[in-house]
Amino acid sequence: MSEFEINKRVKDIQIYSGLNQKDFAEQIGVSYTTINEVLNNKKGPGMNVIQGIAFAFVYVSNEWLLTGKGSMVAGRESKSKVNLGQIENLNIIPYYPDINVSAGLEFLTENSSFHSIPICIPNVDAHAFINVFGDSMDPKYCSGEIIGIKEIGKEFVMYGYAYVVHMSDGEAYLKYIKKGKDAEHWILASENPRYEPKEFHLSNIHKVFIIKAVISKTTIL
Repeated sequence: MSEFEINKRVKDIQIYSGLNQKDFAEQIGVSYTTINEVLNNKKGPGMNVIQGIAFAFVYVSNEWLLTGKGSMVAGRESKSKVNLGQIENLNIIPYYPDINVSAGLEFLTENSSFHSIPICIPNVDAHAFINVFGDSMDPKYCSGEIIGIKEIGKEFVMYGYAYVVHMSDGEAYLKYIKKGKDAEHWILASENPRYEPKEFHLSNIHKVFIIKAVISKTTIL
């Protein structure tokens, strides 16, 4: 197998997408220099390129990209190009690779300058994808996984389920929400028994986000 066969497949994806090198690099969240070196066989694609393609071009077969086996377009029965506009319920959702769930959710403001990668996932109604960090919800949600979140009203919270809770002080937590001592209090609890549950008054809770999707590293690769 040629050392740069995978580079050729990356080039095939770039041509298939109809994007120039600059736009292709931006779409998958890497620098123009990085993608130029890959497309010109100066170096192999790193995991940032492979993962960026997996996020940005969900119709591309990961097996084909990594091994060359099968067709470039997953499930393709013909060589006709996929028209993304014809895929029902395909949403373009920003993934924030530098944001962990514990870092606060200021990136969701309209004037946010945080770096994001647009990804297309059918039938996922999320506002953003961010990283899980830490072991407080392990093994339900593991550090390194990526979750899709969507804001909901506090009145729609169902006790016993996991949510991302944005606190009034700017902190954010991935926790189970449980009923507190009265209607004005919630208990935020972890999956990992090493972490004690804590009770908060609702005035300390700014926003609540439901978890719409989970992407594990094995799913990506």
